[in-house]
Amino acid sequence: MEQYVGDNIYSKNEATAEALLFASGGVVEPESICLVLKVKKDEAEEVMKRLMARYERRKGGIIIRKVGDGWQLSSNPDYYDDLCVYFQETATGNLSRAAMETLTIIAYNQPVTRAGIEMVRGVNSDGVLAKLVERGLVEERGKADSPGRPILYGTTDMFLKSIGISDLSELPDITLADDNAGDKVVESSNDSADSNAEQE
Repeated sequence: MEQYVGDNIYSKNEATAEALLFASGGVVEPESICLVLKVKKDEAEEVMKRLMARYERRKGGIIIRKVGDGWQLSSNPDYYDDLCVYFQETATGNLSRAAMETLTIIAYNQPVTRAGIEMVRGVNSDGVLAKLVERGLVEERGKADSPGRPILYGTTDMFLKSIGISDLSELPDITLADDNAGDKVVESSNDSADSNAEQE
C-alpha cells in the first residue's frame, strides 16, 4: 500500500486520482479509481479519504464531495451565495411547481411508475416527467413486475448534487400531502447546495 508522504506533497496515487476527478467532470465510481490506480477497492478508498482530507484542510473554494459510492470535485457550498449571482439558477431553480411536485414524489417513493406518480398528483404527468428526465434529475430504473411492465423512475446523482446531499437518507422529513412539499425540499437544499448545478 502506498505510504503517506506528508501534507504538502501529494503521493502519485493521490495526484492521479485528483487528475481523474478533474478530467471526468462528473462522479467517479470506486471501480474507475481502482482501474486507473491499479489498486484494490480498500486502497482506492483510502487514497480518496486522504485526498478529501487534504481539500478539507485547505478551506478553499473546491472540495471533493461523496456522491453515492463515488466522488466528485465540487465548488465549496460555503461560497454558494457568492456564486449564485453569476449562476442565476440551480438545476431545480426554474422548474415549475408541477415539476417540483413530481420530483418530490419520485424522490420519496422511488422507484415509482408514472401511474404511481399520477395517483398522488391526480393529473397526467407525462410532460412533466419527460422534462425531469431531460434535465437529468430523473432516470429510468427498469420495469415493474406488474401487468404491462411499466417503467420505474428514480432520482439521479444530479438531483443529489443539485440539492447538496450525498444520499437520499439526507432528504428532509416532509409530508407529501403538504401543498408546499416541493418548496420544502428546495428550501432545505439552499442551506447546503453547491453551485455545481451550472454543469446541468
